[in-house]
Amino acid sequence: MSSDEQTPRTWIGRLYKRWWADRPLADKKRINSLIVLVLYTFGFIYFVIYLSILNSVNRNKTGTTVKNWFGGDPPELVRLREEQEKEIRDSFNLLRKPVSGGR
Repeated sequence: MSSDEQTPRTWIGRLYKRWWADRPLADKKRINSLIVLVLYTFGFIYFVIYLSILNSVNRNKTGTTVKNWFGGDPPELVRLREEQEKEIRDSFNLLRKPVSGGR
């Protein structure tokens, strides 16, 4: 076998051979596990940040209701949602410390 047959023709093949194919098996296993660890870590951190943003954005919302086929929510659901919003507002007003100035 000549050296021309062993050398890949494309630049991707040459890059692959230089960076990956000539490495020992122990190095390949270590790099593979590092790649997986980095991906899982990135996914976990992204998920935690995403959930914290969702929680801060949707903190005071009482939830979305299922709309019926013809348009808006049924009147019972609208009334329940308004009651829940009123209860949440009242509970925050009760928890706030009274300050001078009547705010």
